[in-house]
Amino acid sequence: MVTQLVAGRIYDFSHAMGRGAASGMGFSTGNAMVVGEGDDLYILSRGGEAVTGVAWNRTARGARVGKFTVGAAAGDEEYIDEWGESGDAPGELIWPAGIALDRQGNTYVTDEWLNRVSVFAKDGSLTGIWGTPGDGDGEFKGPSGIVIDAEDNLYIVDTQNHRVQKYTTGGQILSTWGRQGSGEGQLDSPWGITIDHEGLIYVVDHKNHRVQKFTPEGQFLAQFGSYGTGRGELNHPSDVTVDPDGDVYVCDWGNNRVQVYGPDGKFFTSFVGDARELTKWSQMIVQTNPEAMKRRREIRDPQLEWRLA
Repeated sequence: MVTQLVAGRIYDFSHAMGRGAASGMGFSTGNAMVVGEGDDLYILSRGGEAVTGVAWNRTARGARVGKFTVGAAAGDEEYIDEWGESGDAPGELIWPAGIALDRQGNTYVTDEWLNRVSVFAKDGSLTGIWGTPGDGDGEFKGPSGIVIDAEDNLYIVDTQNHRVQKYTTGGQILSTWGRQGSGEGQLDSPWGITIDHEGLIYVVDHKNHRVQKFTPEGQFLAQFGSYGTGRGELNHPSDVTVDPDGDVYVCDWGNNRVQVYGPDGKFFTSFVGDARELTKWSQMIVQTNPEAMKRRREIRDPQLEWRLA
């Protein structure tokens, strides 16, 4: 176990889970997740095109929602179920980007390509689809991050319209705020979003290399981060979350790390990945292939595998 002690906080690395897979025990370009009851995780796989030069709606594969338990220690993780698949029919996904879970256990998935939200029941059955392309109120142009507040209102990042929109779970538009720019409260290709325990909203301002903090009505409160590779700097951040103590964790996508800030926005540490052992499911594959085990012994710098990418 790798322990990191910084600014009065103790972080213990536990284990990694997953492997590359088009279905079942693993992910296919996993790009979003949400925590359910207990240690359940709902992980969104973006998938990809299987054959170049052929239409995506004929060959794409791997897009889906996967449900897993993460477990308390390495080896405890389990695959439970999955739903959705690649395609543009009802219940299918092309560029799934964000996932949220309401109090009834329904999952809401945004789709950047199809400009819509797909709603799945707890058993994975499709219960609703809503959203249309455009730049008017309630319309989408590349929806990505999505989060649900305590009253089951949805906040959705409308990336290419450079704004955040608020909806009911049935898709009725309630409000919209934000416009393109680099000033306070302005956004440029926003991506991830989260809500803290006070109901305040954090939006990843992707091309402005920062995170902004708002009231639920969209009033600007604060911002942190700037472009770069140094301490507290960001390079095209993609997602954000806040823990119960108010510490803010930002996925620093272009720098392959997670940056951590205090409630006041002051940076205090980074995570770069410590997965020194293969995951349970990767071991299952490698151990059945003697040639793969030989090739692994030839790796000169194992840290490339440990670290986040």
